[in-house]
Amino acid sequence: MTMTTSAAQERARSARKDSAGPRRGELLDAAGRCFAEFGYDQTSVETITTRAQVSRATFYAYFSSKDEVFGAITERVCTQFLEAQLVVDVEVTEPAEVIGATTRAFAEAVFANGALVALIEHRAGIDPAIGAQWSRVRTRLRKRFTAFLERVDARGGIGACAPLSRIVETLSDALLIGASRLAGASPDRREQFITDHIAIAERLIGFTPAEHDIEDVQ
Repeated sequence: MTMTTSAAQERARSARKDSAGPRRGELLDAAGRCFAEFGYDQTSVETITTRAQVSRATFYAYFSSKDEVFGAITERVCTQFLEAQLVVDVEVTEPAEVIGATTRAFAEAVFANGALVALIEHRAGIDPAIGAQWSRVRTRLRKRFTAFLERVDARGGIGACAPLSRIVETLSDALLIGASRLAGASPDRREQFITDHIAIAERLIGFTPAEHDIEDVQ
């Protein structure tokens, strides 16, 4: 079977798309900075290759278009968010500590991708592929969080003020939006945001105050 040049290129590109090689990573890093700095419309393949200091041929060896590289960046951000929920072993860690650790990890992932998060949110509303990609990860994050709280609730460890699914939706949206707005803020402001969000989460979920907290109140 004779393959055309374009088909051969596409097959080679497909073989590289899941590669964690340094050149692909460098292109994604450069593209991410360009999208964050210039926005989607003002970023071109030439903008990305100039920032990455590579040729257009090198870009097209890994990505077929600006749309594809933006999809890859979205996937990378989504992966970071999913990994933030896995920073502690929920089977051996106290529930309140799980909330604190995962909230901090997720907020820090948002801080690191602040401008990109806002851009992905915008593109999700107008690009069906990005919209589906973004919706899948947010749904998965909420389902994981809800399932965790349901397990804790079954052991009698919480007294939620509303249905758990509603609490999870509220907390997730507040954390994503709030942290993305503070991406460029000072470390102190970001730390205060995390501390406040953890306190709000614990109150809404209804964790029983720790013994030392009860003593402090007394």
